[in-house]
Amino acid sequence: MNIPLKASKYSAPGQYLGYALQPLRLCYHLLQCPPGAFVSMEYSEDVAVHYPNGTHLFEQDKSALKQNPIADWSDDLWKTLAHWLEGIKAGDIDPSITTFRIYVTPAHEGEIATALSAACTLEEVQAVTAQIRTKLSKRRKPPSCDAALKYFLDASDQERFALVHHLDVHSSDEDPLKALQSALALAVPEKLMERVCRYLLGNAKERVDRLIREGKPAVVSGDEFKRNFHSFMQSNNLPGYLKSMSPPPEAGDVGAVISTRPTFIRQLELIEARDDQFVRAASDFLRTSADKVLWAEAGDIFEGEFDDWDENLVRRHAFIRDEISETEAGAGPEVRGRLAYFRCAAVQASLSGREVPGHFVHGSFNFLADNLRLGWHPNYEELLGDQGD
Repeated sequence: MNIPLKASKYSAPGQYLGYALQPLRLCYHLLQCPPGAFVSMEYSEDVAVHYPNGTHLFEQDKSALKQNPIADWSDDLWKTLAHWLEGIKAGDIDPSITTFRIYVTPAHEGEIATALSAACTLEEVQAVTAQIRTKLSKRRKPPSCDAALKYFLDASDQERFALVHHLDVHSSDEDPLKALQSALALAVPEKLMERVCRYLLGNAKERVDRLIREGKPAVVSGDEFKRNFHSFMQSNNLPGYLKSMSPPPEAGDVGAVISTRPTFIRQLELIEARDDQFVRAASDFLRTSADKVLWAEAGDIFEGEFDDWDENLVRRHAFIRDEISETEAGAGPEVRGRLAYFRCAAVQASLSGREVPGHFVHGSFNFLADNLRLGWHPNYEELLGDQGD
């Protein structure tokens, strides 16, 4: 990941929590960025794109519902430009590899902002600066943005050019959600558009929230985000069948698992399972674990589907356990445990509407048993305590 590991001193992770515009722009850039790029929020900027060639897009996002943030004497405009100039002067921002964007929605106009965005040469930047000084001299009193404006005007010609030459003021989107939908239009049927946008926004926010909670930079891989998007679309359009991508494990691997006595094996020991049942459980556990990883990497499964799957199996186990406790109350605990295990192993279930391979349900139950989310012996929690993973 070709981005700096040290967060900008101007970043403010947490200020976005009253979010609206920034997550929309985060999603937009995650979908539009080229392969190998990363997108961050409240790390280097409001939203920033970090390209694989080492260049960056720094974007400040301005919601213009109540005022025009690119009006000639707008505090927002001049504070933003002063902020970037300060970073350039301090050496924190390399303007030669950075594009600076002010994104404004709904659309607004500003004479000075438009002129700055259009200036490409040193002479053009000097001419715009002269126009600003002339307009400022005609005012009866300094504007509220005077301090930030003065910082811009006091900079050298080269410093101003370094910023303005790479400045882009984008103020044409009346609704940022429409811009996101336009980026999705070729891939998403209209009937699914609202659901897809809701998923993407929630997914992006969850990723950023998790990274911030973990004390990590809020930097998201565009490739990974798009893979999840593609698998989400597949799950909504191609219910079909999930084919196993893993071969049956070798006998030596199965024996090694059994010999280490992980929790799901100890669960079977409690109900006095047969040797062949240990082998089948270990084999299906290994193959199921491999398929989960391979399906996710291939984009066949999107984040969240396995959580729903696990919850469904836990509920089914609870119904089976309760039925057996009523109908087989006179049987010993090992017998009741084996009955629960056999009935769960025979459960037929679909993963988000798709048929799964025969080993997957059984392997998933053993995975849940390994984490003590369910068990076979009526007293498994008391007997195993906190020995689970």
